[in-house]
Amino acid sequence: MKSVKWLKVLLAVSSLLTSANLYSQQTDRLISVRKLAVKPDKLEEVTALQKEMSEAFENAGRGRRWVWKRMDGDTHTFHIISDSGSFAERGGSELPMDQAHWNLWIDAVNETIRSRELTTFRRELAIPAQDRPNFVVVTQRTIRPGRISEYLEWVENKFIPVARKIGRSGMIWDRLMYGGNSRTVANGRFINSWAELDETILDLPEDERSQLFDGWHEFFEGDVDRYVLRFEEEMSTGSL
Repeated sequence: MKSVKWLKVLLAVSSLLTSANLYSQQTDRLISVRKLAVKPDKLEEVTALQKEMSEAFENAGRGRRWVWKRMDGDTHTFHIISDSGSFAERGGSELPMDQAHWNLWIDAVNETIRSRELTTFRRELAIPAQDRPNFVVVTQRTIRPGRISEYLEWVENKFIPVARKIGRSGMIWDRLMYGGNSRTVANGRFINSWAELDETILDLPEDERSQLFDGWHEFFEGDVDRYVLRFEEEMSTGSL
């Protein structure tokens, strides 16, 4: 009876740990982002093909593969995201299906898309989300030359402690490594409803806000690219 009791305790603890880490955002990971602009009349085919590939990833034990759909601007654009611990790990991975099946899948995907873009980011910092989000608000900015380290130090040592103190969770900071300007940093803020877009990221008294963000805009140059993505759970596999 004691062994059964301890087994139940261990299972409960395991469940809690799994739940707590299910949507944690690990740092120092390589994040591959494939942006597919899809033909408007091919959405059903795209859905079926992405579900098929995510199932193949899961069956092959290839880890996480998440599909997000753009909700503003070009709403026929999908962001397909996977991660790895290193370039060696990513480059040495076997195909998630046999070669013949892979070739057929690639040919079918090519018939559905207008354009594609591949970028690789490194996850620098994160405040883990508490549960599975429905959307992510992505803000991409270009950091001024020579100020990347200074900006990330500001985020880690000033912004994140304040955000944690007031209970803010579900934020990530990724630096572009390949596929564009390496001074680009993408910040993602996970939300569960459109109403959260109206909320202030940090609800602080005006004097504290001014002190925290004093000189903040001097980190950046050029335009800001901001958009919202919706998590497509049925086309995805693995925890966030």
